[in-house]
Amino acid sequence: MTEKTSKSNKTDREPRYEELIDQLETIVDRIESGEIGLEESIKGYEEGIKLIKQARTILDRAQQRIIELNADELDGSKE
Repeated sequence: MTEKTSKSNKTDREPRYEELIDQLETIVDRIESGEIGLEESIKGYEEGIKLIKQARTILDRAQQRIIELNADELDGSKE
């Protein structure tokens, strides 16, 4: 039962930004190489759009965190 729980946690975790970029680069390389047909290219494009949205969400969160940290730093220096 422990193995099932750990496998579930691995699939449920949010991918890291770098993983998303690697996946996106793989898709782009396959499309640009011409090794896949039109239908598969379209599917790859759709998957790429999803990956970009996920990556943007991660970047937006990171940017917000940096803003918060900077605000905390500025507030702390006033005291």
